[in-house]
Amino acid sequence: MKKLLIIPARSGSKRIKNKNIKIFFNKPIIYYSINQSLKSKLFHKIHVSTDCKNIAKIVEKKIKIDFLRPKKLAKDNIGLMDVFKFVVKKYKSIGHIFSEIWFLLACSPLIDKEDLIKANKDFKSGSKHNSLLAVTEYSPPIQWAFKQNSNKILIPINKKKQKERSQNLQKSYYDTGTFGIFNQEVFYKNKKPIFKSFLLPRTKGIDIDNIEEWEFAKKIFKLKKLNLYSL
Repeated sequence: MKKLLIIPARSGSKRIKNKNIKIFFNKPIIYYSINQSLKSKLFHKIHVSTDCKNIAKIVEKKIKIDFLRPKKLAKDNIGLMDVFKFVVKKYKSIGHIFSEIWFLLACSPLIDKEDLIKANKDFKSGSKHNSLLAVTEYSPPIQWAFKQNSNKILIPINKKKQKERSQNLQKSYYDTGTFGIFNQEVFYKNKKPIFKSFLLPRTKGIDIDNIEEWEFAKKIFKLKKLNLYSL
């Protein structure tokens, strides 16, 4: 089985400048995703999808990039699925067909090879899914959420659930923004993704999208390196 891993790493990040190559404990943060992917020995091809020659130059100290992403696919309004479809189509045009298409985001330093290997085994179990998504559980329960009006007055989104005990409420999950898997039929046969969940602890499910999350990820990573915290 040939597996393709796509690591999306466009330029132009807004909240954290040059986020995908920003130094995280003495190395560009994207190196952690590349290194753990290589160590997992799962992938026939690892492709960093970037529109930026500077990012490509840094990445190619680790792995070769076969082609750059078109600028039109690096805009803020472009979804990741559009990027994945381009990459899969481009490889198909040069004779590469893959049985599985994986993605791992560039800013995922808390994901290690063991997570990828475990997800690989989990994806193969069961038969009602064609995709897998790394998720983590909401805490506290999402049913307890509030919204606020123009005067910042809090209003329960679901008044009936506000007084229920957490153990009586159905668990809810969110996309961690780290990694996922698609069976080849999603791209080659245009099948709708049916996701199986792969549960990560909250300490690994950090979608680094602002400085606060960046600093939190650094603290968790440092504790892990000091063997003071088990992820």
